[in-house]
Amino acid sequence: MAMLRPHNLLLIKPGSAGDIIHALPVVGALRRVLPDTRMSWLVKSEWAELLDGHPELHEVLPVDFGIRSWRSIIGTVRARAFDCVVDLQGLFRSGMIARLSGAPVRVGFAGGREGSPWLYTHRVRLPDDGNAPWRLLDMHAVDRNLAVAAWFGAPTDAPRFVLPKLEHDRSAVDRLFEDAGVARNDRLIAVAPTSRQAMKRWPVGRFVEAAAELAKRQNVKIVLLGSPDDRSIVRPFAESLGPALVDLVGKTRIRQLGLVFDRVRLLIANDSGPVHVAAACRVPVLACFGPTNPNATGPYGAGHAVMVSSTASCRPCGSRQCHNAYYLECLDSIAVEEVVERAEQMLAGV
Repeated sequence: MAMLRPHNLLLIKPGSAGDIIHALPVVGALRRVLPDTRMSWLVKSEWAELLDGHPELHEVLPVDFGIRSWRSIIGTVRARAFDCVVDLQGLFRSGMIARLSGAPVRVGFAGGREGSPWLYTHRVRLPDDGNAPWRLLDMHAVDRNLAVAAWFGAPTDAPRFVLPKLEHDRSAVDRLFEDAGVARNDRLIAVAPTSRQAMKRWPVGRFVEAAAELAKRQNVKIVLLGSPDDRSIVRPFAESLGPALVDLVGKTRIRQLGLVFDRVRLLIANDSGPVHVAAACRVPVLACFGPTNPNATGPYGAGHAVMVSSTASCRPCGSRQCHNAYYLECLDSIAVEEVVERAEQMLAGV
């Protein structure tokens, strides 16, 4: 445990959405022991909206990574004269930003990758997990990040996830529900059937089957979520669900998902960003996991469930490409009825 008391601290965690949410409790934990420290966060521009308006951050530094932008990033960081940089990313690029920031104190993971630990002045050691890659470890990313806060002497027993909920976003989400004909007393289940990585996708057709079955059995409406690039998935859901479908695909910003989840009873999804937003909002999550390890990156906290294959001995492999080009066993072997049954149990509070 360290007793450092920096005056001007920078957190480095550029993205993705899930990574940022997993790091959010660090801010609250550090604020408990560093109430007067000025705290900033360096993040990729595309994810900055998740942090804009955070009440415990003084500044959000959105950056665009690339060869041409490197000098601008370093200039931005050095101009703020940070006396402490905390690298929660643990890669060479993030470690180099810390090193070139000019900060005399640079804190990061002793087990960081790509040589990043050599760029820190202080290294935080995690429990010994042998030589396994981080993506296969059983220590959750939230707890891994909180280990850094604990190194500063911060209490980590009650992690807090603060997601700014802005009033104009609330109004926008309310209008979307009103336009879709959703009443305040309607029972809603959210479904997020996409993922940035093909290796993490339970087949869309099975999401359609599960959603249709739940709409019929539970008398619920299905709130369909996705990015503007996912509009092709809407048609099969519309054909199966009819008026039970609430189509929000491409209609919400990621920072507005928390407000959507304020209205739903359950999220069913792949291993993707919405899982972590919902978990941060304490909405029960039922997630389908294939190659990734839910112990490390699954929905954090109590009340969630993860569906994994009972037959795929190869999982979790942590890979971005399956050796079997025709059959993704770790996800394809998860049956629709299994998901429907577990969802009904969660809705019943079992």
